[in-house]
Amino acid sequence: MQTWRKDPRKLADASLWLKEAMAAEPGFEPRVLKGDTRADVCMVGGGFSALWTAWRLKEQSPTLAIVIVEAGLCGHGASGRNSGGTGHWWAKLPTLVKLLGKHDAKHLIDASVDILQDVRDFIGHNGIDCDLRVEKSVWSTTFPKQPGAWLPMFKAAEAAGFTPPHRELSADEMRDLFGSAPFYSGIVEDQAIRVQPARLARALRQLLVDRGVRIYETSPVTRVASEKDNVAVFTEQGTVRAGKVLLAANAWMSHLPEFKPYIAVTSSEIVVTEPIPEILAQRNLRKRPGGVNSRMMLNYGGLTSNGRAYLGRGGGSIAWANHIGPEFDRSERMLKEVEADFRYLYPELNDVPIAAGWSGPIDRSPTGLPWFASLAGDPRVHYAIGYSGHGMGATALGGRIMASQLLGKDDDWSQLGKLFSRARKGWYPPEPIRYAAAVSIRNAVARKEAALREGRAPSKLDNRLASYAMSSLPDTLRRGKI
Repeated sequence: MQTWRKDPRKLADASLWLKEAMAAEPGFEPRVLKGDTRADVCMVGGGFSALWTAWRLKEQSPTLAIVIVEAGLCGHGASGRNSGGTGHWWAKLPTLVKLLGKHDAKHLIDASVDILQDVRDFIGHNGIDCDLRVEKSVWSTTFPKQPGAWLPMFKAAEAAGFTPPHRELSADEMRDLFGSAPFYSGIVEDQAIRVQPARLARALRQLLVDRGVRIYETSPVTRVASEKDNVAVFTEQGTVRAGKVLLAANAWMSHLPEFKPYIAVTSSEIVVTEPIPEILAQRNLRKRPGGVNSRMMLNYGGLTSNGRAYLGRGGGSIAWANHIGPEFDRSERMLKEVEADFRYLYPELNDVPIAAGWSGPIDRSPTGLPWFASLAGDPRVHYAIGYSGHGMGATALGGRIMASQLLGKDDDWSQLGKLFSRARKGWYPPEPIRYAAAVSIRNAVARKEAALREGRAPSKLDNRLASYAMSSLPDTLRRGKI
């Protein structure tokens, strides 16, 4: 395998969530890998993919020797930068039915729902303080006359005879929840889960350390090599030789030849206020639900228990050749755009300053679904990739799947992993076509949505280019449409 890219970021500065989590660990000093060591399983990456998998492995095989190597701190990557929304794949029903058929699509969706209770039980059983909230989540329209992005899901569900866990909100209910803010229609899920993700990641890390998992942080991997009797994982100061390896660095491994044609990297940004519980109460915002809207460059957000308001947006920076540059840690231009979204969606808070903001890379697959498999060139090397911005629930499910695969089991979890492999479809063109097409489409979507927000008609060219964002780029290119 080619040299692993190092992570040059400043550890806990990655997000406000991680700063909050590390404040609960005063004096923490990361354990750095120095010298040579051995393990039954070595995991590259210290986020939820590795942490959940290690937990499930220890449940089933307590004596298994497990090593995790992480370039920064556990929770430093996507696991500590996301919104904390822990969801399922009901929104993917049309895609799943198309790829897998009705029965297997429903089986996968049911598994994605069931794992959420699994996460709640885990948090409760272990007494983890991660701001767990079980509350309403609204999927809304935030432009006038905008069709709800949930309509294809409802249509596919009706055709298949399924009932999604959502209900439509009346105009009166929308006004009661959102007041005069620009929320025009929506559907609600009443038992959605949100957490402070970095706190959950750090707590899971500590539980694993307590159970004998060796976790080395600030230990960037430089190379992974197949040897006769082991797979060797090299860091700057040490080496781990293991019988099996799990590659779990998500977007940070998308440049590797095995993944590059099938993963595109884009950014997501989040802005957040200071805690303002009194202002939220005074302005009747405490009952404002979190959720997502129907934009192509989707907004997501909500309120924390201590009264912070936060908003994110996907579809920001686009990586050339999947190279993750400094703009994927923080892009002032993208954060200003997200702040403008915040001001639009929270007009009641126009006088409240933004306290923090950050960026993060997303490993986007053509279908928006992850893959849990092993390398064709060395089946001892397993991987999880392609979360596409939906990793909070998916990594918990993936942890069970990858544990079964690493243990060589043929059970319900490994069979579920095969469903994901069946759903793997599509590819991205090579550079420079990939970047040029993606930037053109992304900018057209941004212009179209700006026009709709302002009540203007988008240009015909922007409408046409934006339509390709909803289709397969490779298919579009093959048909010669752009």
